[in-house]
Amino acid sequence: MKCPACTSTEQRVMSTRTGDSKITRLRCCDACGHRWNTVEIDAQNLNRMESAVAAVRTFTSLSKELEDAAAAHS
Repeated sequence: MKCPACTSTEQRVMSTRTGDSKITRLRCCDACGHRWNTVEIDAQNLNRMESAVAAVRTFTSLSKELEDAAAAHS
């Protein structure tokens, strides 16, 4: 994994928290000192999240089409 600030691969895990089918880690870059969080989830939860995102995108797209159609008829 690379630091999002400087792209160094030298890092360490400062803390780890578990809960709700995920693991959250606070990481610190040894090169620049930048800190960031990573979240690890299992494949089953990832599939659920991807399905939810796809549903929201479909809803947003359909809502936009309805707004455009309504504006065209105004």
